[in-house]
Amino acid sequence: MLLTENRVSQVKEKYNIPSQVWEPMVTGSAAIAKNQKYLDWIAKQWEGMVSTPSKVQQQRIEGNVWTGTLNGLLTTIEAFDRVRPNLKKKDLYQYRDRQEVIDSLEDYKLDKTRNIETHKESEVVYEDNRFKVVVPQSHTASCYYGAGTKWCTASTDNPGHFTNYDREGKLFYILDKSAPTSDKHYKVALNKTYKGGETFYDAEDSPIPDPEDINKIILHPEVINKINEYFTFSYKDEIAKISEEEKQKELDRIAREAEWAARRRERERRLELSANERKENGEWSYEEGDEDSLDLIALMANVLMEYLKDENEFDEKKTELFDVQYSIDEMRLEMDEDPEVIANPNGERAQDYGQDLNNLEEELELLKEEAHDVYDIRWDEYYHYGLPVFEYEGAEYAVGTDEEADKAAEEQVDAMIDDIGYAGFAEGFAEWYIDAEAVADDYEDYFYDQVSDAPEDYLDEENDVELTFYSKSEIQKIDEHIGNFREELEETDDELMREEIEDKIEYLETEKEEILEDNDNYEYTEQAKDDYVGTLMDEVRDDPLSFLRDYGADTSEQLERYVDKAKFIEGVIESDGRGNGLSGYDGNENEVQFDGEWYYIYRIN
Repeated sequence: MLLTENRVSQVKEKYNIPSQVWEPMVTGSAAIAKNQKYLDWIAKQWEGMVSTPSKVQQQRIEGNVWTGTLNGLLTTIEAFDRVRPNLKKKDLYQYRDRQEVIDSLEDYKLDKTRNIETHKESEVVYEDNRFKVVVPQSHTASCYYGAGTKWCTASTDNPGHFTNYDREGKLFYILDKSAPTSDKHYKVALNKTYKGGETFYDAEDSPIPDPEDINKIILHPEVINKINEYFTFSYKDEIAKISEEEKQKELDRIAREAEWAARRRERERRLELSANERKENGEWSYEEGDEDSLDLIALMANVLMEYLKDENEFDEKKTELFDVQYSIDEMRLEMDEDPEVIANPNGERAQDYGQDLNNLEEELELLKEEAHDVYDIRWDEYYHYGLPVFEYEGAEYAVGTDEEADKAAEEQVDAMIDDIGYAGFAEGFAEWYIDAEAVADDYEDYFYDQVSDAPEDYLDEENDVELTFYSKSEIQKIDEHIGNFREELEETDDELMREEIEDKIEYLETEKEEILEDNDNYEYTEQAKDDYVGTLMDEVRDDPLSFLRDYGADTSEQLERYVDKAKFIEGVIESDGRGNGLSGYDGNENEVQFDGEWYYIYRIN
């Protein structure tokens, strides 16, 4: 304990480490080695890495150089300590800097990969200086060879996957002894079924549909031949049990996949050619303020690139470019201050610096060539509800202005209505958008027919009736006769005549009374019918859906007829947002500001 404490004190006095870095440095070093045997090396490296002018300036501006450098050092030393007994130089203090440690670790990984022992529960099909092809005969062997991959057949927790594959055919593990583990094809699994199927999988357990992706294997003069020979000879009995029909189906499937792969390759070539032509012509090149000179597609491609940069999803090689440029600046500074170079500017030491700088400059230029630009965004003349769709690194994005996004969202909901109908949306949602006036108008004639056919069932027999036209005419005639007789009565003094006239008047009055008292002489008024129909239409307008249900209408069909489509579409977008329908990937709407304007991006796949 005293030795450790003394070592920590000595390092603290030896180097100028800020307090906010010193504590995590000591703690991190102790986590790797309790006796703090690496602390001096870590402190020395840290101080040297952060004290350059560029790092000092970066720390002043960004404030993350100190902690970032320390975290990187601790991570590297932790990895070193784990494999130290296997390294050629086992003493950390034999390494001049972190990069040399990293290089040593990478060499160890390669050496480890190159030496692939044969598991006893497997059979070697082929091996040369680069490739080793094995057939695992057990789940244990599968896990042994599949270490470092995501193959389900190498999952230690679930042997069932290996068993299923092994029952239907055989797995061939093609191991590239020269490839680094960062290469997803450093281990490739080939599943050959007794039906005749063949599927390659990379180390991430993703199918490899395009053979061109693994030409190093496919075009090898021996690997595939040896696999086919071994499979055909060793499992001829299992293959013979499969019917010709099953084999043909499998061959048809393989042919379809090969055709699809060929189409994908042709599409890739076509898109690459188009991108190169655009780049040569500078069609999508953009400088701030010249958006008016770009056509729509060029503008949207630049908008998407801006968004991807904001999301740190655009490969500009920023970190690598910065590191190489930093190394160049550091080396130039070191060369300018080197006494041997100062004394002899054309000497061997100066030439060594010059060669190293040339190498770094070449690396910088190569990185610049590899760095992506707007022409790495591809366009296949494809639109998503009117929005142009671009592809970058396998992901597809639709891009547009606010107005264009509104229109696209409306078109998308409209198309969805055509596809699934209103009933396919959330239950009850469409009911809020029924056009009540349209329902009332459509049923007006029905209501009139109803009340006309059986008015007694709907109208008041006392208040809603009037004399028929014929009865009114008859009474009018009687009243005219009575009027005439009364005039005659006033003009005569003959008693006999008067009695005769009065008898006629009395008779007419009786006849009139009989007409008024006979229900058959009455009919329901048109006004009563209008009032009744008007009341029903008001009720429909208040609650059209209940009316449709009460009258036994098929609501799903009625929705198609009576929903106000424009308002429904507006309601869906207001409720769910535009991204829910336009982004098939995650339902999100993303936005980015480009030259003072807002644009909207939707990931499709």
